[in-house]
Amino acid sequence: RPRPTETMTQASPESSPCPSPPGERRRTRLFFQLVSVIYPVIEWNLLPTYRKMLERIGLDPSLEVLDLATGTGILAGAFAERGHPTVGLDFTPALLRRARHRFPGVDFREFDLCGLGSIRDNSSDIVSMGYFLHGADPTFRHFVLSHAARIARQAVVVFDYGPEGNWFVRVIEWVERSHYPEFIRTPRHEEFGRAGLGIVVDHRTSQFGHVWVCRPSESQWTGDSLTPSSPSP
Repeated sequence: RPRPTETMTQASPESSPCPSPPGERRRTRLFFQLVSVIYPVIEWNLLPTYRKMLERIGLDPSLEVLDLATGTGILAGAFAERGHPTVGLDFTPALLRRARHRFPGVDFREFDLCGLGSIRDNSSDIVSMGYFLHGADPTFRHFVLSHAARIARQAVVVFDYGPEGNWFVRVIEWVERSHYPEFIRTPRHEEFGRAGLGIVVDHRTSQFGHVWVCRPSESQWTGDSLTPSSPSP
């Protein structure tokens, strides 16, 4: 069965319009290039959480994973450590260099999520993203979630901030100039539902974080656990 990156090419703006303004995309890329030096601190905090929660969720390790906005690859790496064939996509070269160094078993690709329309339907068992959505505006979040629901055969796994938060997180997000305040006010079941996703698992991961496992409306769901689906025709 072809992996997602074997069946995709960067879509042109005409064939897959991106709702994220070019200026914001450039600012975001520059920001993450600049802060890449502090990512070891972020990894130290998040990687154990990812490992713990993926074990708790208990996804079948043979399921293929496409990790969006992979950054330095820690969520992709946590999936790969469990045996999942994993592809990680990001548009920030500095973060991808660190990702490839830390997790050589993951297939990392430089890819702008504006090109998600170039990835075919049902081409990965799982689509994941870690602490990406809160930094995107509502229109771009819907764009990414809708494509994730289309690409995933079985599940979309999202790690991000819950509504609880704390003062430190709010200061960091203010510095980043992200859409965090609006994100935490939006009920996740409503936002995911508009993108064609239904929440089946919602676990709190920390004082400020959650993980949601969502079922695409057309997925081959198998009950309490997820198992490999049959190859697409």
